[in-house]
Amino acid sequence: MRGKPIIYQYVKVFQSLLAALILGGVALTSVGWGQLPKPSLPDPIKFINRREIVMRASRAVLEQLGYRIELDDPQAGRVVTKPYEFVSGALTSPEVDKVAIKTDTITGSWLRAEYVVETTFEVVSPTETLVTVRTLMRALNRDTDGAEKWVQLQSLGSVEKRVLGKISMKLLGTEPEYKDKKGFWENKPTPPPPIKKQPVP
Repeated sequence: MRGKPIIYQYVKVFQSLLAALILGGVALTSVGWGQLPKPSLPDPIKFINRREIVMRASRAVLEQLGYRIELDDPQAGRVVTKPYEFVSGALTSPEVDKVAIKTDTITGSWLRAEYVVETTFEVVSPTETLVTVRTLMRALNRDTDGAEKWVQLQSLGSVEKRVLGKISMKLLGTEPEYKDKKGFWENKPTPPPPIKKQPVP
């Protein structure tokens, strides 16, 4: 009985190698998809402005974003907000996953989540200020036995980037100005144009 041609054997070997590469690629891709998102905190930004000016502008930005100020310390160069509850109820767990990592594997249900924004201002020179934005996040968990406890979360960096971006826009002059533009309800009504009487033929 004649053996199979050498070319046929090479083709089978090549097909086996190709299948192994494809399966290996799928396996590697599946591992990549299963990985948890990694934190990406923004680097501090240096502004060419005195610290008091940068702090004043940053506080205004925080208040515009809806945060309430807990601490404003010009001497230490710190502005800290009060806890801001950004989600509660049934959607707490998926919404937390968008902005933070649950560091502890806990059973039960997530009731609500909040964070504090801390902004620090470091003097680089009399006319240069380095701004850093960080958050302290936590979520309230209720275990199966009814016990509740706050769990610290690890921020992914999206909130910090948003706040620092708004501060940059404010200080660099790229923020839209709405101060001098009155809202619709603040404008005085414009009287209708007079109706000209047509001569009677």
